Amino acid sequence: MLADTKNSRAELRETVMLRARVVDSRGTHEARISDVSARGLLGTMESPPTRGDFISIHFPGQEVGGQVRWVNGRRFGVRLRERVDAASIGSGKRQVRQTKGPSAANGASEMSLSTALVTYGVLCLTALSTAYLIVTYIIL
Repeated sequence: MLADTKNSRAELRETVMLRARVVDSRGTHEARISDVSARGLLGTMESPPTRGDFISIHFPGQEVGGQVRWVNGRRFGVRLRERVDAASIGSGKRQVRQTKGPSAANGASEMSLSTALVTYGVLCLTALSTAYLIVTYIIL
C-alpha cells in the first residue's frame, strides 16, 4: 500500500496560485488551484464538490475535466481525464495537444459539460418519443 501511494505521487508537480472556475452539478464556483501535475490538481473552494463528482475546471485559455477523488474541508483533489502540461496551466498559456494515430482522424474529442448535457437531453427525448410510440401502437 505504501509503495502504491508513493507511485501515485511520482509525477512532477507544479506549484501555482491560479484562480479558476469550477463547474459541477451545483453550478459554477470560483476556486484557487495551488498544485498541478500531469494527471491531477489540488484546489480550494468555499464549498468544494463532493467526492466522486465529475467537474470541469476553467483556466484562462484552457479547460480541463476530471473526477474529484478526495475532499478535506475546503480542499479537494481532482484526477484529470487526460494528461495535461502542468507548466502550461501554471503559465496561463494555451496547451497545444499532440494527437497520435487514428483517434484524431475518428473525431474523438472531449465534450464540454454543456455539450454533454445537450447530447443526453436529445437522447432522453428520443427515448421518450420511442416509448410513447411503442405504447400507443402496441397497447392501443
